[in-house]
Amino acid sequence: MAISEFELIKKYFTSNDRGEGISLGIGDDCALINIPSEYELAITTDTQNEGIHFFKDTSPFLLGYKSLLVNVSDLAAMGAKPYCFTLSINLPDANEKFLEEFSKGLYSLASKLNLPLIGGNTNKGPLSISISAYGLVRKNCAMKRANAKVNDGIYVTGTLGLPAFAVDLGYRSSQICKLMEKLSLNKEYDSIFDHCYKKGMLIDNRCSFSTELSRICSCAIDISDGLVGDISHILKASSVGATINIEDLPKPTEFSTYNLPEDYQDHLCLYGGGDYELLFTMNETNEEILQKLSESFNVPVKRIGTIKNGSLELLKHGKMLGYREKPFEHF
Repeated sequence: MAISEFELIKKYFTSNDRGEGISLGIGDDCALINIPSEYELAITTDTQNEGIHFFKDTSPFLLGYKSLLVNVSDLAAMGAKPYCFTLSINLPDANEKFLEEFSKGLYSLASKLNLPLIGGNTNKGPLSISISAYGLVRKNCAMKRANAKVNDGIYVTGTLGLPAFAVDLGYRSSQICKLMEKLSLNKEYDSIFDHCYKKGMLIDNRCSFSTELSRICSCAIDISDGLVGDISHILKASSVGATINIEDLPKPTEFSTYNLPEDYQDHLCLYGGGDYELLFTMNETNEEILQKLSESFNVPVKRIGTIKNGSLELLKHGKMLGYREKPFEHF
């Protein structure tokens, strides 16, 4: 006998609906939350659709983790501490094995953040996962796109390009297949894809780091649509330009392990997207404090450029390169 909607919710999604400031969790028409007077409420929503944001037959555990990660990444970009979240999920059927693994992945991240699930909805339909996440940010301390200043340094956390490489592998285009054959990696194709795809789904969250970063930084964005696309959002909002030094982009070890061509590596880092790392600008006088934060939270940080007047310039060993201005768009 198929499990009912309310039994499904009770069995898989009601074990984590209590937390600081949550007056009422799952079970009523609305949840109730308290907002401390010295904070503002940061709100973000993201939807993950099968065939667009993830491949068919992706591990439910990975889906649970990643669906929450992309939302708390937005909170991190604002310097907000995650507070609670809601979940709406469309399922082709009430597959309990899928739900068990999905909820494990979801709560593996939620538990790290002490983040309660306070409500949501379930429906029958093509697999689609929508999460709204809520965070608290100190008043007047949010890291906004419009706050970049000329002569600020430009920094990123972690590495760039691996999720985009995994997507290329997953689509198995003739171009990527030829590249893997040329690199004598075609026999290892599936294992390389599995490794890169899993690592690109289980990205570390930057929330604790970012709440402290907001004390010395006022401008940030998370990298979801590619470095060029996302830095362009900052430049437009702040009415400034920038210089990006391509040789300084932090690349994953897999790029050198697999001997990927340098121009392809650069392309993945600049345009690939799906990194969910922080991209931020900051007065360089705070770099010593930044280094201490990096070490304290074990979050790698790399300076990759400088905010300036004018437009965006991409430099490779001092030589200006052309670039594709249009970032990833869903439509």
